[in-house]
Amino acid sequence: MNKTIGIWTAALALFFTLGLAEAYAAPASHSGYGKTVELTGCLQQGPTAKEYMIQNGDGVTWGVNEADLYLNHYVGQNVTITGSTMRATTAERKDGGAHHYVEAMDIEVNSQHCQ
Repeated sequence: MNKTIGIWTAALALFFTLGLAEAYAAPASHSGYGKTVELTGCLQQGPTAKEYMIQNGDGVTWGVNEADLYLNHYVGQNVTITGSTMRATTAERKDGGAHHYVEAMDIEVNSQHCQ
């Protein structure tokens, strides 16, 4: 009898531990981070190296972080950037230049010059 109670107690403890771990590990689905976005506009140099800014058609300014794309080659050009939304770092929040942030994964040049 004591052996059965011990087994059930251990099984319940494991069940609740795994349930709590899952609850803390799962990101909030309503956070909006990690979604794929496509932005078109004039790429500008940001406040620091490897940080860029783009203002899309609706006037929202996005901070663009580079992911091995060598975005400095595209500054001053009209481009379409595809990437994942991301949370701003503390330094980026203090900077105040951008409303949202994206990790650039792909870039397409629309025009060599911004209009």
